[in-house]
Amino acid sequence: MALRVEYILILSIMVVGLFIFIEKPRSIKLIESNSTKELFFKNFSLLEIDENGVKNQLNAKEATKDKNSFYLTDINITHDKTDNILAKKAIYVKDFIYLKDRVILKRKDDFKFWTNDLNYRVKDKIAYTNRGFTLISNKNRINGTNLYYNLKTKEISAKDINASIDY
Repeated sequence: MALRVEYILILSIMVVGLFIFIEKPRSIKLIESNSTKELFFKNFSLLEIDENGVKNQLNAKEATKDKNSFYLTDINITHDKTDNILAKKAIYVKDFIYLKDRVILKRKDDFKFWTNDLNYRVKDKIAYTNRGFTLISNKNRINGTNLYYNLKTKEISAKDINASIDY
């Protein structure tokens, strides 16, 4: 009486298959992570496009996405190709960007200001800070607090200003 290899092979496959279905995948322990990071990007860009092309854009060297926000580094926000907001760090949550660490806003017409933190409402195109700032425009220097700047209308207001006007 000779044993055939096919029968032994079929019997082995049936035993392994039966073991897999009896054991069930439920017995595998889940590994949970404490990290909230979902995605990491390098050379990150967000573009706002209208019928004429790119209207506004946000560029960052690195971006980390978690459940509700983006954490950005080395940010450059461009509005209508005239205004640039630069910062080392930012958090983008819903329609707000909270910029900090050497924030500079500059326009093409020799207007610029800098501060340590700035809040930017993306929908309204409004930048504001409650902290101190320095503004330079046409060789005029203004220091103050509570800066409010509307990028659409170019209106600006502030409190507690100290100005050095060159005329």
